Amino acid sequence: MALFSAQLIVIAILLHRFTSLTTPVATNLIVVSLMGAAIAILLSILAFAQIWNKGIKGTGIALSALIVSLIIFAVPSYHLPNLIRLPAINDITTDLLSPPQFRTIAALREPEANSLDYPGSSFIAAQASAYPDISTLMLERSHQDSYELIHGVMRDLGWEIVSEQQPDRRNKTGYIEAVDQSSLLGFRDDIVVRVRGDANFTRIDMRSASRYGRHDLGTNANRIRETFAIMKTRIARAEANRIDSLERRRIAKLSIIEKKKKARERLRRKKEQENSLGTFMLPKANFNQEDGFSPNNIDGGFNQSGQPRRKRSAIGANGFANQSPRVARPAARKRRVQKIRRSKRKRRRKKWVPFSGFP
Repeated sequence: MALFSAQLIVIAILLHRFTSLTTPVATNLIVVSLMGAAIAILLSILAFAQIWNKGIKGTGIALSALIVSLIIFAVPSYHLPNLIRLPAINDITTDLLSPPQFRTIAALREPEANSLDYPGSSFIAAQASAYPDISTLMLERSHQDSYELIHGVMRDLGWEIVSEQQPDRRNKTGYIEAVDQSSLLGFRDDIVVRVRGDANFTRIDMRSASRYGRHDLGTNANRIRETFAIMKTRIARAEANRIDSLERRRIAKLSIIEKKKKARERLRRKKEQENSLGTFMLPKANFNQEDGFSPNNIDGGFNQSGQPRRKRSAIGANGFANQSPRVARPAARKRRVQKIRRSKRKRRRKKWVPFSGFP
């Protein structure tokens, strides 16, 4: 019984996900397999009682049946807290007063599926108490950018986009309809997104509804939360990248300004140096033979006071003459030589007392 139930639930899931097996038939097969697993658990308990009382064989078979049956009940047991805690609703929307309407998906639903009309006040009160965080997403972006953002998120999540209508100048409202399939059992849920706004501000409303069943176990609310969380993360990352790009541009601009400033400073210093050199050069009109100074007397350098340094010249009868520096002042040279010789003679005449050591 336990092996039959396990095989039945595996076949139902595979046929529902990869073939045209309808959801009601797959649901009935899963219910039958759960009932078979429950019967297997009861039979295992009875078998353990008989083995304990009579000491007969079969412990391994009873234990295997119990383990397989408990594995079958693992997934329903995981969702049991949500079944008890959350309300029995299957349609969640961010706009309770004016929810987005399905258009194209209405033709894809089976006749026995849930109605696409929003139930109204009963669901509004239940959703407001159970999911108070589900609300409209407000973005300070243009409606076209917001539409592209939500469209990319839906495509990356692997949803099957059925229809889309981009917002434009005439119609500032955009719609996207898509179908999502659960990862394990393959149940399909329908999603519609409405994007309204202008070039500066956008409102994004989302609606997620289950095709079958009265209780969605919180799946639709979690889907809306996940979608909006991914959108906020991408917006924050894009904003951080934009700030980093602006900072890099600012730093590069400052470096360019600094380089230009240094180049202008070097050019200014060079011009000041050239101007300072030009001020030290005397024009030809200031040179006259009466002072005995001519351009030929400039030695090519400047002294500490910034005046041109003259060449050494001897004093002649008629002023400065271009003579050799050695013949310029022979008397002064002779006196300097005599002074050196007198100092040498004084040192020779000086009597030195020989060092006799310590007493």
